[in-house]
Amino acid sequence: MALRDAGVVDWTGRFEQLAAHEAALGGDELDELGQAAWFVGRDDVSVRAWERAHLRYLDDGDLASAVRCVFWLGFTLSEHGDAVRGGAWMGRLMELCERADATPATDAARALCVAAGAFARGDAEASVPLFRTAIERADAAADADALALATMGRGRALLAVGRVEEAFAELDRVMLLIADGRVSDRAAGPAYCAVIASLLGRGDVERARVWTRELGDWCDAQRGLEPFRGECTLHRASVLQLGGEWEAATAAAELVCATEKRTETLANAWYRAADLHRVAGRPAAAHDALRRAAALGREVQPTLALLHRDAGDLSSAWAGLQAARATAVQPAVRAEVLAAATRVALDRGRVAEADAAAHELAACAASFDTLYLRALSARAHGEVALADGRPADALTALRTAWAAWRRLDAPYDAALTRISIATAIRDIGDADGAELEFDAARGVLEGLGAIPDLARLERAVAATAAVADPGLSRREREVLVLVSRGWSNRRIAEHLFLSERTVARHVGSILAKLGVPSRSAATAYAFEHGVAAG
Repeated sequence: MALRDAGVVDWTGRFEQLAAHEAALGGDELDELGQAAWFVGRDDVSVRAWERAHLRYLDDGDLASAVRCVFWLGFTLSEHGDAVRGGAWMGRLMELCERADATPATDAARALCVAAGAFARGDAEASVPLFRTAIERADAAADADALALATMGRGRALLAVGRVEEAFAELDRVMLLIADGRVSDRAAGPAYCAVIASLLGRGDVERARVWTRELGDWCDAQRGLEPFRGECTLHRASVLQLGGEWEAATAAAELVCATEKRTETLANAWYRAADLHRVAGRPAAAHDALRRAAALGREVQPTLALLHRDAGDLSSAWAGLQAARATAVQPAVRAEVLAAATRVALDRGRVAEADAAAHELAACAASFDTLYLRALSARAHGEVALADGRPADALTALRTAWAAWRRLDAPYDAALTRISIATAIRDIGDADGAELEFDAARGVLEGLGAIPDLARLERAVAATAAVADPGLSRREREVLVLVSRGWSNRRIAEHLFLSERTVARHVGSILAKLGVPSRSAATAYAFEHGVAAG
């Protein structure tokens, strides 16, 4: 067994102990060396140890243990992108499982590989019953590791064919098996990561948040762990970003960028870092991170399009999103692309195009029915209704979205939704209510440091003020704000670098345009129509 200290497994220490005596190790110790080497990132030693272990087990007549070593050889090589050698070892497993001395454990391993092979070839429909067979064989063999991996595989296959409710039930079973302590560390790591990746990919943020905490605790208990540490940290960064903990999320993503070796995980880390830089108003850093993600083969939408939007380049934003809509398959990614397409289309004044994107998003949300996707869809429909001159309809959808974001503990998305709510309330005629909503959104965005969205909020507030007093010039509005604060002409003149005579002329013009007799009446008008907020 690996060294343990107060619940922490010291894989580094155990690897060093076993590697020092590798030539003299028996089958069990070679198997453990293979696992320890894999966990500390020494893949060369891992392959050598498991290969020797499987031969030693065969010499000892222990077919089940030999098959277990061969399975992990094929699995880990495939995980590292070595499909040729991984496939060769899986072929070896099939040969061994055909022997006359096969056992229930080898039957379970064979059934699991057959199902996984069908899924890897893209035949998810065929793999569903095959994984069911693997589950039954693993259960009969009392093989908790094979049971967890087969259940995980069936859950992923069910997701792929759209049987979402069944899929999530299977993924929950995997997590419960691990929580019960029946699954070994070597199976728990890949099961955790695959389940959480599936949940995040389908927008099930509620489940992913719970299991990410569990994965984090598991990783923290594995000293020297390499294969899952980066994925675990990246999953945590995604959850932290949604929860408004942007500084911690950025630190987590940048840690993975600096230490990760796996190409896919590293590319995803650069993309996550880019999105965090974008929302915080660091476009240069965001573009640099996107270049790194793209160089590693990562799709960079919708973050790149939203960067273009922040810069006012709506044509490039729209072109990028249109291309992404044609290729995005993963539900959460597709939903985020469609949500961004809705916003950019509205910014371009193309309500019909926005409505089409919102309807696509609604279909995606209906298929997977997670709170996150429903919130994205409700907000998109509310924004379209608002642009279409239906503020009452918009308000219903936007309130639904806001409640969902609150339930998800997603302050940034909730604040963005409140900006649209404020605009809808303004359009209905409630200036005071709109001001309260704008203020609430502003407080959250300021706390987060969401610079681009704060700028958009202030433009929305300015539009509200323009509706309240369309006859005032920009300078007259500035003067009215200061008048409403009780400032004298002299103080206003000093603040705005004007002469007192010029300020007096502006005040006279303001009184005439508003049709009020005095400064106090102008102040009352300013507060009544939301102009006093400045």
